[in-house]
Amino acid sequence: MSQTNPFPFYVGINSLEEIANKETRCVVMNILGGESKGVTPTSHEFSGGNIVAGVQYGRSGQKMETKAGDIPVYGSIKEIVDAGIDFDTGVIYLPPTAVAAAADELVTHNPKLTKIVILTEKVSVKDSQFVRALCQKNQIDVFGGNCLGIGNSWDQVRVGGALGGKAPGESLMKGSVAVYSNSGNFSTTVPEYLKTGGWGTSTVLSSGKDLYIQFAFAEFLYAAENDPRTKAIMTYIEPGGYYEKQALDWIADGTFKFTKPIVACVTGRWKANLTRAVGHAGAIAGGGDDALAKEKWFDDYFGVGVFDPANPKVSKKGVRIESIQDAPTAMTAVMKEIGVEPDFASTGDLSLKPWFVNDQEAGYPGELQMKEVEAMAPYNDTIAKLGNQIGAQLSREAMRNKSGASMMNPKTQITEVHGVSVLDLVTEEFAGTNFFALTKNQPSAEELPLANSIMNYFTAIGAEFMDIAVTTRANEALPNAYLGAAVMMNGDRQVFQDYRAIIDKMIDLFYTEVWGDKSVNDAVIDKALGQKGVLPEGEASAQEAAAFDYFVDRIAKTGQESIFTKYAIKYAEQNKCNKMNVLMAAMILSLAWKALTGRQIPKETALDIPNYLHLNGVIVACSAPDYANNAFWKKLTTQEDLSLLDLSFSDTCFRILFNREPAEKELFALNAMLNLTISNGPGTVSAKGSKGSVSGGNPIASSYVGWMVHTGRDHGGNGFEAIKYVNDYMGDFDPYGASSADELNTKLEEIAKVAAGDYASLKKKAKEEGDLKYFKVPCVNHPVFKGKPVNYDPRETHIRDIFKDRNEVNPFQEFYHHLVQQLFNAGATRNVFCVNIDAVIATISLDLIWKDIKSGKMPEKDMQDIAFTLFQFARMVGCSAEIADHRSRGNPIDCRTPASQCIWVG
Repeated sequence: MSQTNPFPFYVGINSLEEIANKETRCVVMNILGGESKGVTPTSHEFSGGNIVAGVQYGRSGQKMETKAGDIPVYGSIKEIVDAGIDFDTGVIYLPPTAVAAAADELVTHNPKLTKIVILTEKVSVKDSQFVRALCQKNQIDVFGGNCLGIGNSWDQVRVGGALGGKAPGESLMKGSVAVYSNSGNFSTTVPEYLKTGGWGTSTVLSSGKDLYIQFAFAEFLYAAENDPRTKAIMTYIEPGGYYEKQALDWIADGTFKFTKPIVACVTGRWKANLTRAVGHAGAIAGGGDDALAKEKWFDDYFGVGVFDPANPKVSKKGVRIESIQDAPTAMTAVMKEIGVEPDFASTGDLSLKPWFVNDQEAGYPGELQMKEVEAMAPYNDTIAKLGNQIGAQLSREAMRNKSGASMMNPKTQITEVHGVSVLDLVTEEFAGTNFFALTKNQPSAEELPLANSIMNYFTAIGAEFMDIAVTTRANEALPNAYLGAAVMMNGDRQVFQDYRAIIDKMIDLFYTEVWGDKSVNDAVIDKALGQKGVLPEGEASAQEAAAFDYFVDRIAKTGQESIFTKYAIKYAEQNKCNKMNVLMAAMILSLAWKALTGRQIPKETALDIPNYLHLNGVIVACSAPDYANNAFWKKLTTQEDLSLLDLSFSDTCFRILFNREPAEKELFALNAMLNLTISNGPGTVSAKGSKGSVSGGNPIASSYVGWMVHTGRDHGGNGFEAIKYVNDYMGDFDPYGASSADELNTKLEEIAKVAAGDYASLKKKAKEEGDLKYFKVPCVNHPVFKGKPVNYDPRETHIRDIFKDRNEVNPFQEFYHHLVQQLFNAGATRNVFCVNIDAVIATISLDLIWKDIKSGKMPEKDMQDIAFTLFQFARMVGCSAEIADHRSRGNPIDCRTPASQCIWVG
């Protein structure tokens, strides 16, 4: 026999089956809003069409389409009632500040209204009190706020919210347990867990967890006691509020009768030490309603301690569980205590069933190692297809001010490329850094000889458009322009397309056969060779044939044979093709295989690596200032002496630029400087130029020119200004002629003092005359590394410290350190400026060309171009990373500036 309402307030619901059932008819307010659009059609279809109308202010006459029929949309509740549409339940999806007005509209215009379900979170206490008073006066039950909805498993009905997700029937299986959950998500999770113990549900209620819970625990237990379908209650309780204590106290003092067992899970112990509410209505420390307090309320009521699955002790009143995973076992134990059998055979279990397992080679003990299981259909087929996809799968997005290649570390203000500080790149080989920019991996020590040879080969063939560079340079163009002209001539030429086709086919032939293992597999190679004529046709020139033989030998000598190189060599023997192109593609794929199969880079980038490296070779080859008299350049570019390909790539860069063999000290300095300056983050002018060109839909060569034309006298080309400045003040003094370190430092300090005095006088006079365009000392100060009594650019000091560790001194770099101190001493600066990274480029360049300058062998034009050209060498690497990243992540025209952000200046 059911009870009559025992509470000192109105409760119209006498049994849980009355909250939502087949007879319930709903109107949804803000039905076309973002949240409602995602869940209302599912509710309507699952419940057999229980939503009779919706309200969308200002959009009367529209409709919401569902598989169960269209739901008409009106401009107000009054319009719905006037249209003769009957409903008993209002569902509110409006913003918090509109909830009270919506409830008032429902109550005022619909005399048949019996229930309101409030999905909205964070309704104010004042508005919640208004809704409470209004609905109590008009005898209407309210659920929420922050309610995820109500489900009736027996009638297969859902009212409001996303309870059960897109397939509520999977969670709402008919059974004997009523579920009350403060958490919306767990109102779906708990029924799923109970199913593994063979327990279905009667009614599932997401109570919500705003400060004001309108239909609270006491009302739920009262309605559950009167529900013949319900044999037990499962409740999920969070900190905050005294609703549970009130309910248990009322049971204890006989306010209402309750005889059914409860399994209670109280969560949120971590909130006990907080001094402010966190999430939902989380309790604060000392409030008396934290998790520990609630645990004690339930334990006292049950008369037994917390449930132990290994030694299950429960009472007829129920038991408290520490973890939701114990819900099925505890429910079975409680139901056994009262003589109730499970509702159906258990479905599944709660063991971890990961579809993907990767322990990151952590070496966990056996009992902690997870086992991968096959996903359920249809996900297993999808995963199988994804497993056969190679390379990173990146989502497209606007990349105007974003980069997945480089960043400026906000703490150190040091640029990182692919997560590696440029300071850590200093000692890497420059050839390796060319690959690293594109593969995110430095070649191993064993792979480096081949990487160097590949870069040297691309330099050897990169002089094809040297005449274009020479003509452009003769017209007084800067290095970025004449090198850019040679780069632009490459376009998207056929050889690049062939490289892409070759690599693409090799991936297709071998990936699903060998996965990440690139070692030689003769059986797989023979199987692939059975497919004839699958690579682009062509014929190698005599030079290319000789280069092919060189690389076959080089691969053998360096131990770098792979399944791809062996296939390429054999394929070339059996098919008509340009064998050098096939072998080059195979070598590059071998070096990129780890990154590609490890899904560090997308397949698109792997296909384009030869294109990038070829263009880097063009830039180096066409930079030779005195190419006509450079014997090394001639031998390399005519491929007269292929043994030159054995050199390190930085050695090749040096010989082309300086027309002589480098000393070990010089080679180290050049290599270090190039690696240090490959990038200064995605916000630099050069990087923005590369990204903007990609955004415009250009091929890689045009995108290279995009960054090149975004360099110039003020970005990259200011090194000459510094070289000239230092050279002029050195005058007849040769720092390499100093007899001791003390003599060198004394002389450098004297020169710096003169330079600082001159600058202080110039600056004073310019300010007196109001001249703001006066000469500034190049390569000192920095927009970030400033403001301290003594300032340092960590990139510059890193190089300086490395030189000191090697017992080497760059006298021009040391001059700069004297200069910034003397500028401060002379009153020209307020503090000691830093020597910035541009000084590294300038002083290393000056160090390398000093003898040629003093001997008169180097004309001023060459001296002017050297530092700028070195900047081009470095940035070709960093910008190749930016271009590859933007091509694989960005959207068309994503670098445009919205009109709203543009400012007209009259």
